[in-house]
Amino acid sequence: MLNAQFFTDTGQHREKNEDAGGIFYNQTHQQLLVLCDGMGGHKAGEVASQFVTNELQKRFEEENLIEIHQAESWLRSNIKDINFQLYNYAQEHPAYNGMGTTLVCAIVYDKKVVVANVGDSRAYVVNQRQIEQITSDHSFVNHLLITGQITEDEAFNHPQRNIITKVMGTDKRVSPDLFVKRTHFYDFLLLNSDGLTDYVRDYEIQEELNQEGSIDDYGERLMQLAMSHDSKDNVSFILSAMEGDKV
Repeated sequence: MLNAQFFTDTGQHREKNEDAGGIFYNQTHQQLLVLCDGMGGHKAGEVASQFVTNELQKRFEEENLIEIHQAESWLRSNIKDINFQLYNYAQEHPAYNGMGTTLVCAIVYDKKVVVANVGDSRAYVVNQRQIEQITSDHSFVNHLLITGQITEDEAFNHPQRNIITKVMGTDKRVSPDLFVKRTHFYDFLLLNSDGLTDYVRDYEIQEELNQEGSIDDYGERLMQLAMSHDSKDNVSFILSAMEGDKV
């Protein structure tokens, strides 16, 4: 089983951590990685992120073998259903009205990974030559970027980069984006909240992961990197070692 760890920190500017996530296993010891970044004020953000994490964990742990051709449909149907449950939960509890959470998750196979995302939490694959973002942010700024209205540098520093166009829980229906990625050329799979990548450039992440070390070492370095860039948010990520081509 590939080594994966979940790292999270409240950060230097927040009173509480609204991120949630974990690494879970089903009945045949397949691996599901989950990372959520909650929003909505009061306790609502942490409630939403933990709700989605717990539901995915429970459903996955009850499953037997999920063949790779079934993974996309499993993720899509369960994410849609969990979103509907979260939406209804918020309607039933006025204190949680308007709460939501991003989601990025992945089912890991020997040579491929199946990724789903809603919002601006990201998935990357990394090797010594490149860092590649698998997901595409559901955000206002990313829309400006992909339509050619702004550059990547402008996107990184844009004052409205926190405007998200799709999240879990705020609407009755949501459809995740799904991606299948071959992993045998890569050394790491990274899932992260925007507390990391809103402040740390992709190339800086790649540079840290090209150093020697253990998963613990890499996690500590990435966390320190976010703090050294004065991240204003909670910082969370899952780092998974792939059987890549590191030389």
